[in-house]
Amino acid sequence: MRTALAAVGVALGTLLGACQATVPVVPAVPAVGVTPSGPFVQDARDLFDGCVPVPDSAASRTYRCGALSVWLHEQAGLSEAQAVDSGRERVQARLGTNLTEARGELPLAGQPHPSLRFEQRCSGDSACTVGGYVTAVTPSAGHVRQLGCVAREPVRAGLGRCLELFAYLATRGNPEGDTLSPSALITPPRLPWRVLYLPAECDLADSTTRAGRIRCPTSTFSWSVFLPVQPGSAQVERWRDRSVEELRDALPGASPVELRDCYVEGLATRCSRFTAPSPEGGGDIQVWAGGVERQVWGLFAACSLPANATFPFPPACNGVFAPR
Repeated sequence: MRTALAAVGVALGTLLGACQATVPVVPAVPAVGVTPSGPFVQDARDLFDGCVPVPDSAASRTYRCGALSVWLHEQAGLSEAQAVDSGRERVQARLGTNLTEARGELPLAGQPHPSLRFEQRCSGDSACTVGGYVTAVTPSAGHVRQLGCVAREPVRAGLGRCLELFAYLATRGNPEGDTLSPSALITPPRLPWRVLYLPAECDLADSTTRAGRIRCPTSTFSWSVFLPVQPGSAQVERWRDRSVEELRDALPGASPVELRDCYVEGLATRCSRFTAPSPEGGGDIQVWAGGVERQVWGLFAACSLPANATFPFPPACNGVFAPR
């Protein structure tokens, strides 16, 4: 069985290689703004220490900071109040509608801005386990920046950190320094050591110097890269684990995580695997995620496909994953 799978994997790799052969070679991802915990610009490094980015879309980014997740979404054509309502829908898609909500204002960038504070109460007499905020600011005319944060226990401390992160995001935007806009997508998408293949039926939902996401009708592939300051340490595993936590939290009903032997970019490692209901409906999906050190880089990658699919992994995942 393994021999057959290996043969299929080799065939897929050959096919992808042929597809990429006509694509011009591109320079490696620049080593800009890299810290022990993530790829952040100089003035964001201390504040975002411990956070890892999870690719979201061309105009938005989510960061997992321990038990806290924060996001920013650059939007056009909305008022701040409309952006808060849009953020509320995102929270409800993640946590459900059984929330206690309070509308008000938050002082950001020297001005009050509409906000929504929410809490999810536990059953029985226990305290709330989840809380957070959604707000929005206007960095420039016609441009609204939606900010959101979900904090788990200890919620009180998490809410305080949400506000600290909001203060930075409201005025400076993406702490990685890349512009979040569909017009800023880097094409073709790439890892530092090779160009990636974009199947004809798929969309390039995100592509910067450090992260990306390929979205297809039945599969999704996302990745992020950084420079570990201590090669051989547990940094890549921590990056993988926090990213998987964020992926699971964003998929209500996800199963517990299993660790499976796998290859990531040809390197033997352990992958995290879980299943979840598809956000678009139509059956469950399985998600594989792994992290490795390759050359001087740390790589996190995730591939989702139908739960009943058999290997090899879909072409959108670019041969990054293989079972072993």
